[in-house]
Amino acid sequence: MESKEAGAAAAAALAATSAFTAATSTAAAPAAANKAPVPATAPVAAADTAGSSKLGLLYAVTRGQPTNYDMLVFRTLNRELGRPNANADHLAPRLRDELMPRRSWLLKHLPGSKAQLRRTLENPLWGVPGAVNFIDARTKWFDGAVAEALADGIQQVVIVAAGYDTRAYRLGAPGVRFFEIDLPSASAAKKALVEKLKFVEDPSRLPTFVAADLSRVSLAEALAGTGFDPSQRTLFTVEGLIYYLPQAAASGLLSALSGLAASGSRAYFDFMSLDALEGRGSNFPGFKVTRKSVANKGEPFLSGIGPSREAVAAALAPHGLALREFLAPKDMVGLMLPHESWSDRKPPIASFYYYAAADKP
Repeated sequence: MESKEAGAAAAAALAATSAFTAATSTAAAPAAANKAPVPATAPVAAADTAGSSKLGLLYAVTRGQPTNYDMLVFRTLNRELGRPNANADHLAPRLRDELMPRRSWLLKHLPGSKAQLRRTLENPLWGVPGAVNFIDARTKWFDGAVAEALADGIQQVVIVAAGYDTRAYRLGAPGVRFFEIDLPSASAAKKALVEKLKFVEDPSRLPTFVAADLSRVSLAEALAGTGFDPSQRTLFTVEGLIYYLPQAAASGLLSALSGLAASGSRAYFDFMSLDALEGRGSNFPGFKVTRKSVANKGEPFLSGIGPSREAVAAALAPHGLALREFLAPKDMVGLMLPHESWSDRKPPIASFYYYAAADKP
């Protein structure tokens, strides 16, 4: 009993450093300069991007924690807890262990630590209900997008702001080229990490690492000379990035993406509910905490899209893209987490994130 209590206490302390940073990124959250273009809205009021008081607890427990590390940990939880319908990313724990050895040791050796971390993180009194499931389901959805595209004969996959995305190593197939775009420092670090951990034995199966700051060069310039073929159908994935983009950058870069995409190409992304961002409605447990947390890190939410099929289609149309798929949070639960039941008070998945895919006609 004493060891379980000690494990729970230590896990609670571990959770305190993460509990307010949930549901804000994919495998990584690179600098805002490298966030990809997608449908955006009018600028967010300055008061909503300021973060919490620097004298408060929330600031203390969120400011110093890298968001991409937190998301990597969250991606491992359901799978290692043996939860139903967990994601299949078997490489995420290896990345976690290499990048966060102390944190990994605690999770591996303290009894009950993983479950306690999840409970603390998702407590509706101070955390983000459905945060871990959000990362889990989103990982599965993007995995499915890659698998479906490859099955349909698409042979190019461009992962924008790749961070710790592992799909090139888990889902790659002969003849398929992956391009991982990230800031130069992040790209170099990722390449070294992948080589050290030997994710693939055959070097020809490695993705093309594209080191580029998309605030300084266009997407077309970044991909020039890399072997990317704009005449071929391509899958573009933009995961966990849209909500950080200001309107002008989002619109311009989305047009660039569409301009690179051959007919039959696809783009998948998740986005923020405009209702949550603008304070309409009250059914967004954990949103205020999440918003303040990312602002504390200097990564405030800047854009959203109306949470309806019609709004997303209207946002895509000016860029020559047609809506392929639209999923509200409840839809995502039914598709990826069918064992869960919906609750407005404590939703099984973060209720302010939505998901969409677009086709290039």
